[in-house]
Amino acid sequence: MRLGLGVAAILTLMATAAIGTAARADDPMRLAVVSYGKIPAGSSFETELFQNTEISNHVASTLKDTLTARGFHYDPDGRGLVFAINADPTGRGESDQALGITDQSNGQVHITIDTSNAGKNTDTVERGYRITLGVYERQSGRFVWRAEINDLKPDADPMAATKPMVEKLVTALEKSIKSTD
Repeated sequence: MRLGLGVAAILTLMATAAIGTAARADDPMRLAVVSYGKIPAGSSFETELFQNTEISNHVASTLKDTLTARGFHYDPDGRGLVFAINADPTGRGESDQALGITDQSNGQVHITIDTSNAGKNTDTVERGYRITLGVYERQSGRFVWRAEINDLKPDADPMAATKPMVEKLVTALEKSIKSTD
């Protein structure tokens, strides 16, 4: 009897793991994050756009709403955090400045490699939608957190995809928040 229950429990766990893996495989969004330290809970913040475009403004507005709903305080003239935003609806543009990659004083390296498309025709350029976010301290200029999220669906509608992408970014950001305890 116990052996039968044990086997049933193992099979249930394996089925749950397989479903989770299948769900992740179907997710067209790819997220890469680098955290350089803890972010104080309830910090004040402002946003900074890499490009003043309609989609970048939409991302900034969505990010403001999402962060304030989670306890952050928007203060455009403050001394808190700055969320540097770059939104690229083609998924191919350069995002180096928003991520601060050109900053040679930071020796930390983070590499994300996606090998899920082995055997793919390299004659075509993938399209999609990318949001890059760099968070730095206004006073020191030191980056505390960076991320890039890509929606790899070729027909991704940036306006519709922004909210779920920002939600994933903020959920990842919450892992770097220092509690006030």
